Amino acid sequence: MKLLNVQSSVRHDGSVSRRLSQAFINSWQTHQAEAKVISRDVGQNPPSHPTALWTQANYMPPKDRTPAMEVALQQSETLIEELLSADRLVLGVPMYNFSVPGTLKVYIDNVVRINRTFAFNPETQQFQGLVTGKKAVIITPSAGNFVVGTPLGDLNFCDPYLRSLLNFIGITDITVIPVPDQLMDDAIRQENFESAQQQLMALATQW
Repeated sequence: MKLLNVQSSVRHDGSVSRRLSQAFINSWQTHQAEAKVISRDVGQNPPSHPTALWTQANYMPPKDRTPAMEVALQQSETLIEELLSADRLVLGVPMYNFSVPGTLKVYIDNVVRINRTFAFNPETQQFQGLVTGKKAVIITPSAGNFVVGTPLGDLNFCDPYLRSLLNFIGITDITVIPVPDQLMDDAIRQENFESAQQQLMALATQW
């Protein structure tokens, strides 16, 4: 069993998403024989943005790509192979301005690629996700309470986007663990942190 741990917080010390992700992974490993964890820190070491050459290469049949095109896609290929090889996916995603961190968006732009993580049938005009048979958990701390379904939930463009994106590439077994009010007073912040931690510990035994 292999787990891919993708962290997108720009902070290291003091990062709620990192702390909870690591606690979850530690618990998950105790229930899995020979579990392997691959970590990808896009918050502190983001991948490169796609370029014009990258885009041209992406839509070019592999046999027709030039050496320069192959180089342009090399990082993307590495990220995609990491994702495809994993059985489980942990995403640490603090909400920044109602959405995902920009570094995570760059990661997504590198891994969501036609004929690699999704396909398109021109006859039926249908898309098909190619990243199947996996489970994902998304840990989303936020400064206030933007949980979907609450009064400010309409401002949450983080959870719905990630759910839609993962569904698009074929990952449908998704659990979202919100950690709201992380800029509120200590008592509220700690209560929500502990609630998220309890949910994650329960999930770790089920994965």
